[in-house]
Amino acid sequence: MYKNPRIGGFPRDRRLCYFAPAMRFHAFVVLASLVLCLSLPLRAAESSVDPFAPYLTGRPPEILRDVPDNSPPPEGVSVRRVVFRSRENAEIFAVIVTPKTAGPHPGMLVLHGGGGSAEIDKAIAWGQRGYVAVAPDLPGIANPQKLTETKGRWNTMKYGEGRYVASPDATASLLFDAVLSAMQSLYLLRVQPDVDTKRIGVVGISWGGYMTTMVCGLAGDQVRAGFAIFGCGFYELTSQQPTLLKMPLEERERWLRDLDAGRRAPGIKAVFFTAGAANDFFFWPPAVQATLDAIPGTKNHLFAPNANHKVPLPGGTVFPKASSDPFVPTPFQPFPTPSGSKANWLAMEVPYFDYYLNGKGQPLPVVTVEKENNPLSARFDIASPRPIAKVEVYWSLPGDWMKRNWQALPISKLSDDRFEVSFPTEAAEGADWFVVASDDRPVTVSSDFMHIGKPAKTPEHPAP
Repeated sequence: MYKNPRIGGFPRDRRLCYFAPAMRFHAFVVLASLVLCLSLPLRAAESSVDPFAPYLTGRPPEILRDVPDNSPPPEGVSVRRVVFRSRENAEIFAVIVTPKTAGPHPGMLVLHGGGGSAEIDKAIAWGQRGYVAVAPDLPGIANPQKLTETKGRWNTMKYGEGRYVASPDATASLLFDAVLSAMQSLYLLRVQPDVDTKRIGVVGISWGGYMTTMVCGLAGDQVRAGFAIFGCGFYELTSQQPTLLKMPLEERERWLRDLDAGRRAPGIKAVFFTAGAANDFFFWPPAVQATLDAIPGTKNHLFAPNANHKVPLPGGTVFPKASSDPFVPTPFQPFPTPSGSKANWLAMEVPYFDYYLNGKGQPLPVVTVEKENNPLSARFDIASPRPIAKVEVYWSLPGDWMKRNWQALPISKLSDDRFEVSFPTEAAEGADWFVVASDDRPVTVSSDFMHIGKPAKTPEHPAP
């Protein structure tokens, strides 16, 4: 039994599972490179200068103007809409939300997903909970038709264009502009009055989850906690394999080196959480697990079984329906609006950041799988400061990630925090599995993505 299911159809050496995280990460990348022909070493003649280096100054961008807004002001916060200058005279819109209570406050950078734009409602929700929040437009990830104030070369392009290019270098990609906008927004957040720069969080979904990983990797100790939903790195292990393979070899190497979030993950110094969907159309579980393996510090995660870009688990994307009763303030929802999915992508973002940025509450559970000699049996421990409400183990035979049927298995409870599971004999030839555990808050976590038997080649799913 060993981690990381399959890389282009070749079994991974079982011994890799027991290496230190850094060694396991390097071995994973080397094997993936050989099989997929995507991340070969760059030629010695190519410059090793990081294209982001000139921009990682820590200085906030120049604010060019304020954007007027006539909508009713939200309760408990002040909202400022600004446009700041990015590279080559590009203009980026961002919203800055500040609590009306006395500081210092933790800070939150909110990063939208593909096709979206600045997440104003979510920034307001974080502000109402006592965070100073900044939510920018991210060109290259945003839908250009939604960018009324954000101006640049992307305005003449269709949504999705200009991402997978790195010639003559990575600055040619619109993703470079997106990452730069996010980093400049982080610097803008850190200089806001009453922000405690030792308590900065970053949260984002899908492409914004990719961006969360990138920002945390580039920012190092300037971020205390990150929470990536679906998005990750190691794009050669995602549905983007065909797109990457269409790129010329040297350009593809350059793109992966400079713009792939997995290659930036070793720079993450923040505590980090990734929420993955086991049937995701874009971010496949091997890519999520490889990204986690590359993060050197404290990390946690979940995999949602039989889910595609959703987390229908306790603390996930399912929110209680709004009540018609008189509103009762709570720490999660201090004001009536925004609420539900308008306030957060996952409900468990709130207790996660409250613990790491405010020192409130308790840490999330942690699931650890024990090494076993029997490939059809596994034991695992759940360390949790709160009662565990539900534990499940899901397994699946190989196949298209979107079409996998994850089946729950019976579990034996050996003690309060130790469990055992047995797998059907058909799993011996190759199967993937993971643990899902929820506590009473509710929040949900998972074990690492595990594999037993001989891996088979995963059918490629066409790029969206």
